[in-house]
Amino acid sequence: MAAPIRLILEDIHFPLMEYYDWLATGLWMLQEQGQLEVEIRTTRTTAPFQLHNKAYPALRKAFPKLTAALARGISGIILGHLEAGGKKVTFAYDVGDSPYAFQTDLLLERDLYFKAQCPQSFDPRGFPMARGAFVPYHPDVLAYQDRIVPTMLGRPLSRTLSRRGNAQVLHKWLDLLQTTKDVNLFAFFGTDRGTGMGGPEQVVLDRFAGLVEHPNPKRGLLVEGLRQRYPSGVDARILDTTHPSRRGAKMGDSEFPFAVGHTWHNINVSGFRRSLPFRFVDSFLVGAAVPTDEMAVRWYAPFEPGTDVIDLGPMGYELDQNVDWPRIWQVFDGLMAESQATREDRRRRIAERFQRLWHPQALARHVVDSCLRVLG
Repeated sequence: MAAPIRLILEDIHFPLMEYYDWLATGLWMLQEQGQLEVEIRTTRTTAPFQLHNKAYPALRKAFPKLTAALARGISGIILGHLEAGGKKVTFAYDVGDSPYAFQTDLLLERDLYFKAQCPQSFDPRGFPMARGAFVPYHPDVLAYQDRIVPTMLGRPLSRTLSRRGNAQVLHKWLDLLQTTKDVNLFAFFGTDRGTGMGGPEQVVLDRFAGLVEHPNPKRGLLVEGLRQRYPSGVDARILDTTHPSRRGAKMGDSEFPFAVGHTWHNINVSGFRRSLPFRFVDSFLVGAAVPTDEMAVRWYAPFEPGTDVIDLGPMGYELDQNVDWPRIWQVFDGLMAESQATREDRRRRIAERFQRLWHPQALARHVVDSCLRVLG
C-alpha cells in the first residue's frame, strides 16, 4: 500500500484565518475522501479562536488596539509542505493584496510560492498600475518566476478553522444559487473618497502623481450614473460618501449574501493596487457574473469572458480622461436588455465553472497537484 500524501500548513495567525478558511475547507474535503492527510498548525494566539466563529470578531470589536497590535507584522504569508513517496516539497502561500509584492527570501528558500493576487504577467517594466505607470518587480521575482504559482482568493466562511462552521457557511451561500434574481446590476462599494486616505495606498498615488488616480472616485461616478440611467433593476450604493445621490445603506454579514444572490451582475472596479476582491467568488457562488474593469491579476485557470467576467475596459487607477465611459454605458445597456434565457444560461455556466474550478475542493486540488508536479 502506497504511503499517504501528507500536507501541512504552518503558523496561521487568527487575524488571517478568514483568508485561509477557503483553502483549509477544501483540504479537509480531500482528506474526508481519503486523498490525503492534512495537518494545520496554528500559532499559540490562534488556537483559542480557531473553533469559535464569534471569538475573534468579538475581540476585535471590544479591543481594537489589542487586535491591531497582534496583527502588526503579520505578512499575509503562511508556510507549508507536502510529503509523498518519501519526498518533500516546501511552499509559501501569499494572500497579500499587492500583486507586485513578494517575500523574496521565501521565494528563494521554498520550492513553490503560491500567490493569490498573482500578476497577469511578469513584464520586465513592472506591474502595470495604469497607462505609463509600472511598479518594478524585485529582480529575484523576475529571476525565479518559475517558482510562482497563481492561486485564488476565496471568501471568508466562518472566519475560523472550524470544519463544521466553514461547511455550514459554504452551504448557505450555495443554497442561494437558485434564488430568484430581481436585480440586474449590483454595485456595492465602501467609499468614493480618493484623497486623504493615507497609509500605504498614498505611496502609490504620490509615486505616480499625474499618471494615476484612485479608483474610488470612479466608483462614485459609476454608482451615480447607474441610478440616473436606469430607473429599475439596479441596486447601486456607496456607503461612505458626501453625495446623497450615491449613498446607500450598509448590510450585515447575514444580509449581504442574499443581496448578491438576488443579482445577475455584481460590478467590480479595481481596488487596492488592482487586486481582486472577495466580490468575484461571492458572485460565482450564486451564479452571478462580474462586469469588471480590465484585470491585472490572474487565477490558476482563465476566466471566461462573457460568462463569469464581462470586460468594461481600463478604469482602476487610470486617469479619468483615459476611461472610455461611453463604452462602459454601452456594455451596461446591453446587459439591461438581455433576455431571461441568456441570463439563465449564463447562470448555469457560471455555476458549472465554480464547481469545477473555484470550489474550495478545486483550490485544494490545485495546491496538491502543483506540489506533486514538483516531486515528479
